[in-house]
Amino acid sequence: MDTTRVAVIGAGVVGLSTAVCISESIPQYSIDVISDKFTPDTTSDVAAGMLMPHAYPDTPVHLQKQWFQETFDRLFAIANSSEAVEAGIQLVSGWQIYRSMPPPERPFWADTVLGFRKMTEAELKKFPQHVFGQAFTTMKCESLSYLPWLEKSCHMPFGKRTSTFESRGRNPKKQPSKWKQQQDNLLFWVEP
Repeated sequence: MDTTRVAVIGAGVVGLSTAVCISESIPQYSIDVISDKFTPDTTSDVAAGMLMPHAYPDTPVHLQKQWFQETFDRLFAIANSSEAVEAGIQLVSGWQIYRSMPPPERPFWADTVLGFRKMTEAELKKFPQHVFGQAFTTMKCESLSYLPWLEKSCHMPFGKRTSTFESRGRNPKKQPSKWKQQQDNLLFWVEP
């Protein structure tokens, strides 16, 4: 079988995540990650991200829901694996609070995150300038850990301007360990 050659532009979270997904879906591949900067010098290195979707009016909701579900499932599996700390992926619980009432429909992502519910009146009283809130658990990604972990997942050397990594038909699957709820993380999101 011939080796499939792929080029990925960018070595931030999106570029390296794309490279990992491609490496897991193509049996024999050679991927070139082309970037002027690699970790720890990318824009992604100075960010942490919480998995929190936003609605895009020109994209069908069923596609947005599918993409969010796939992303959540992938990060959730990492968070439940023995590599969670090294990868910088963890569960995080909190509130999304509003100063005015949001649209009445339930968000398309509500069934994907864990424990989605309307905030109680007692919880909402802690934020006197806000009139509505939702509580749920989602994923948090610390890029300073995640980028090196992605590079390692692809057996990619660090610090090259153009890096190449190859597969010989291997596709190792990581088995998640038993999920343990994180109690010590609490974040607040404030929507305008």
